Amino acid sequence: MSSADSSFTASDFALRLPNTDRAKAWLGQFDADDQENAARLLSALTLVLHSTFERAVTALILSEAARVDGPVALYATRELDDDINYFESMADPDDPMAPLDAVGRGADVGSEVRAAAIIRNLCKVDPDKLLNHPSLEMLRATKAKAVIVVDDIIGSGKRTAGFIRAMWRSESLMSWHSRHQIRFVALAYTATRVGMTKVNGLTCKPRIALVRDCPTFSDIPWHGDIEMAITALCNRYGRKTSRRGMRFGFKKTMAALVFEHGCPNNAPSILWAPVSEDSAWQPLFPDRTVLLGEKSAFPPDIMARDPIAMLFELAGEEEPELPPAVLGESVLGLTTAMVLALVATGVRSRTALSYATGYDAAECSRLLDRCVERGYLTATLRLTPHGRAELKEEAWPAERAKWVPQRGEDGYHPHQLRGPP
Repeated sequence: MSSADSSFTASDFALRLPNTDRAKAWLGQFDADDQENAARLLSALTLVLHSTFERAVTALILSEAARVDGPVALYATRELDDDINYFESMADPDDPMAPLDAVGRGADVGSEVRAAAIIRNLCKVDPDKLLNHPSLEMLRATKAKAVIVVDDIIGSGKRTAGFIRAMWRSESLMSWHSRHQIRFVALAYTATRVGMTKVNGLTCKPRIALVRDCPTFSDIPWHGDIEMAITALCNRYGRKTSRRGMRFGFKKTMAALVFEHGCPNNAPSILWAPVSEDSAWQPLFPDRTVLLGEKSAFPPDIMARDPIAMLFELAGEEEPELPPAVLGESVLGLTTAMVLALVATGVRSRTALSYATGYDAAECSRLLDRCVERGYLTATLRLTPHGRAELKEEAWPAERAKWVPQRGEDGYHPHQLRGPP
């Protein structure tokens, strides 16, 4: 289901998470002056349902497999020690053709098991094309042409890079790769720029396949003062958690995305760090688990953000100039108008524009390509005179009144994001 099909608005869901009972208690741990920004942090999170995740990753695996002329080996990415040879250590000494265990002991149930389940279900449908965690000998026998490692998020890149390096310790695999007989693909629902840089640096040069770019709190289109306040909030209160060294997330990633099956440790520790003997901080997602009340806040699909609210956030204390095209129906369409309006304010990151539109990476790229083709944007994503003229086209008069609340009224988005009284 697309966001356009829903009877709910993005604002409805943006306000759901801060208003769950547990979130209200979580917000109550902040000083009164900090509660508005803490609520703003929650409302900025991209929330991904199980069904959304599984549907998108399944489709992406099939798409990547279709690019390969021959069998494809699928593996759930797992955390491994630095000196492990994956195929050697996981092989069954009594049956070298037996598939490898999909999940290691003590695995993160939220990510590794979920990826393994997707792989298992796909391989049942087409076992000749899709191989479920095959051993090295099975790779040899089937003449597999690609190895695809599957994860929910490439956050810091440490887990994915470490897993591929453990595979790369096989001399056979290195030899096949050097002869262009096999390729690697690092596939995930989402990834940060930091994570992609880490994986891109691997010797085997894997292709990275994503559903969407992972928004971080530095990617979100809001005023610089707000970003600084959110960063300061995570720093100050993160020191009160049991994971002080991860107050900006693992490797300081500051991920702003949470799955229904779990909160990544790349998100700020104030969201997930468990209670300990030396820290009484109560996380919203205890030990990265999303509880039932918070699950109710997850939207049926990734939805577009409210363009008016975003322009107010970008303006900070100043009154924003709202282009007529975003105030109602226009020849551009609201999504295109929102993109042009954000670009006009200096927002040109594809990750930020994907976050704003709710579009995945492919959809966002197609939208931006159309804007370039129609002459609204340059190839470097800058507004052209034609794009600026289109943005200033008047919306239908009847639409204008219902879009723009006055400052101080309940409809004004930053007011809605205030913490509990």
